[in-house]
Amino acid sequence: MRVTAGIAAAVVALVVALALTSSPERFGLPTSPAIFESVRAEGRSSEAFIFVWALIALPVAGLLHTPSALARRARIGTGWALVAGYWLYVALLAALAWATAGFFPATDASGKQGGLFGAAILLVVSPALFVVGSGGVFREGRERGTPVRDQLTAFAILCSTFIGLVAGLTTGHNFSFPRAGFPAVFLPGGALWGLMAGAALGLGIGALLTVSTDRRRAMSDDAKSFARTATALLALCLSLSQLGWLLPSWAVALIGVPAPFVLLATAGRFTWLGRWVQYRQIELPKGVFH
Repeated sequence: MRVTAGIAAAVVALVVALALTSSPERFGLPTSPAIFESVRAEGRSSEAFIFVWALIALPVAGLLHTPSALARRARIGTGWALVAGYWLYVALLAALAWATAGFFPATDASGKQGGLFGAAILLVVSPALFVVGSGGVFREGRERGTPVRDQLTAFAILCSTFIGLVAGLTTGHNFSFPRAGFPAVFLPGGALWGLMAGAALGLGIGALLTVSTDRRRAMSDDAKSFARTATALLALCLSLSQLGWLLPSWAVALIGVPAPFVLLATAGRFTWLGRWVQYRQIELPKGVFH
């Protein structure tokens, strides 16, 4: 039932989003609203459509999951408060994406190609779509506050990690000091340091949300470890990127692409390096999205 409701919500949202963007007059909107014209002028139609679809899919999924949540005697009010919060998160991301769109190549613009922006949008909105689409917002836990805190903790970790990943890639893609050095800061370096910096932020937020002292201490330790590793990787990438003053981009890539993996592989052999570079898995509270 929950899988069917999630799929149905995605399909219904897709149909409504298509109707809204292709025939806005059906919804009492002008044939060419100013915001639509701005989006088309910037060549951002496909990316904007993703946000429109996501913002429609979230409340539709909440509505379709409500009957089964009532049957399970889940916490309806709390669930809808979470739906509203996740909807606000996606709306804020839409505003942020509009402000930072210039850092990405426009897919729809004449003479330009690129799908990085759309992929980044799907990545950062996916936690909200998954938790609401799966019906996980309607919790059945009887211990007051704990199931919601656990879900918000996992959500904060996932969102921060994905946003950090996108920020790292974007920084590397637009790196220009020197421009020929950008391969050392883009892939895989930008993805790795950004992901770990995001994980550090998410775990730090999660430590503030949890009520268990032991768990808070463990999450804080993990956050510090991820922050140190992210700092070391960023320092390595920035140092190697300076070779771009002397070498072409392809030569910098030959050196910069394997360098982060070499750093991670050799960290365990040197005590001083192991204090800065540690491999840890990102752990989430179990069962919070189901």
